[in-house]
Amino acid sequence: MIKGDEDNSKPRRLNKILLATPPYTLFKNDVRRAITPLGLISIAAVLEQNGYELGILDISTEGYYNLKEEGDFVTYGLSEEEIKKRIVEFKPDVFGVSCIFSTQLENAKRTLELAKEVNPKVITLIGGSHPTYALEDMLNCDFLDYIILGEGELPTLQLLESLNNNLDTSNINGIAYKKEGKVIVNSSQFIENLDDLPMPAHHLINMEKYFEINTPQNPYSKGKRVAQIITSRGCSAKCIFCTTTNFWGNRYRGRSAENVIEEIRHLKQKYNIDEIQFTDDNFTLNKERAMSILDGIKDLNLHWCTPQGIAVWALDEETIGKMKETGCYQLTFAIESGNQEVLNKIIQKPLNLKRVKPLVDKAKSLGIRTHAFCICGLPGETIEQMHETYNFTKDCDFDSASFFLATPLVGSRLLNICQRNGYLREGMTCNDQLYKIGNINTPDFKSEEVQALVEQFNRDYNKKDTREKRFEKWKY
Repeated sequence: MIKGDEDNSKPRRLNKILLATPPYTLFKNDVRRAITPLGLISIAAVLEQNGYELGILDISTEGYYNLKEEGDFVTYGLSEEEIKKRIVEFKPDVFGVSCIFSTQLENAKRTLELAKEVNPKVITLIGGSHPTYALEDMLNCDFLDYIILGEGELPTLQLLESLNNNLDTSNINGIAYKKEGKVIVNSSQFIENLDDLPMPAHHLINMEKYFEINTPQNPYSKGKRVAQIITSRGCSAKCIFCTTTNFWGNRYRGRSAENVIEEIRHLKQKYNIDEIQFTDDNFTLNKERAMSILDGIKDLNLHWCTPQGIAVWALDEETIGKMKETGCYQLTFAIESGNQEVLNKIIQKPLNLKRVKPLVDKAKSLGIRTHAFCICGLPGETIEQMHETYNFTKDCDFDSASFFLATPLVGSRLLNICQRNGYLREGMTCNDQLYKIGNINTPDFKSEEVQALVEQFNRDYNKKDTREKRFEKWKY
């Protein structure tokens, strides 16, 4: 259990905490997903465990059908009037917003502003990948009081308890803020044993809303009552385009099989779920743990998949066999490139491409659908090598594939490489950090050339995809 030091018998100045997701902006033709805010319900569970009164406002999901057109983009979520109404009704002492993606930065900022408009004295927090890496920009926002860096459970709890006891906050790891013009930034802190975390606070969100919409991370779900779960944090790979490795402390930490099984059984019993989607960066890195989890949920008769991708270097035929036995219907292979030199020297991913096709063949022979993740347009890569990636994916006979444009995300080594070499497209902003917009120009290619190529790859490869297109509800 994660406990704070505060005496909960004393009245708190800051006791009511409202955590929120911002509205969400994406291309008009993209799937509007309704994904459980796993980070927020984990932080909320820790705060509840320590006696705080919690609320969660999932603005994008609760306003899923409220659409606002902006050129080629659409934003969905509760209206500003409704957001302010919800804040007024809850009367939070502290209001926190999650900003996982840089593309949602302006939405997150505006949500914080709305909270201050309702109550200028409310203490505001922001967490997630973008604010963790973009400190300078965030600390200049006069409507923001604190940034939660990296893993949020411990620093959020410690910050609240220090504020409630009038203690010095400058030594709390995992927070950043300004005080009297001085910037205070303390490095992230991480929970050594993830089993110490309480079960996520699903009771604070409207699970029936997610089931009704039914467009989770993998929107082609087999179940109608789908839940997401994360069983580990971090990844052993050091891919240059990724920000999550550093976000989770540059190491892998897994929950015990018993702890994961307990949560899945709870979701089955309380919410009658019929599918689970594992959103780990690497579910199978610890094979023994993964096999134990699957054995522990076999009798629940759940469908399941890995929409975040699965590390092929940590996969074998025995594990795939166990996956089929326990309800797996799709595996997403994060191969990234079909050129070994690009993988080793540019992406720095520990994958031997010779392992891929036999594993794809094994999965397909068992009736498990296979999907590939590929990235094109990295500095040092050539157009010819991008075509090799397409051909490799085709030769492996994946059922479907997603080809993404290399995107220099805030916090990634790829962004540093592009900045150092002058590769960034002129005028690029956080709003452009989408995997469908070309932002990198190198001596080997132009951004618009790669963007057109990736569009063609996606169109050509997936034209025979016969899965039911059942997304009328999200079409603009």
